[in-house]
Amino acid sequence: MEEENATLSRIDELIMDILTKSNKPLTTYKIAKEAKLSWATVNIHCYKLMSYDILKNETFDIGAGQKRILWRLTAKTPTLDKFIQ
Repeated sequence: MEEENATLSRIDELIMDILTKSNKPLTTYKIAKEAKLSWATVNIHCYKLMSYDILKNETFDIGAGQKRILWRLTAKTPTLDKFIQ
């Protein structure tokens, strides 16, 4: 994805705000619950933000073939100038 076409939506900003206020990484479920959005919507936007190097994830195996993904900001105050038009 080209950075010139990269823009952040209100959902992206909400996710970043939730993670900024959290003092620890959060799961997709916890972000979705706090944002009052569906898990799928938050998951899509988290991966979008990861592609912009705003978020990073950590994956943990929790047994029985299941994984838990925790999201965190790459920096507490990401540089958003290149995403704002």
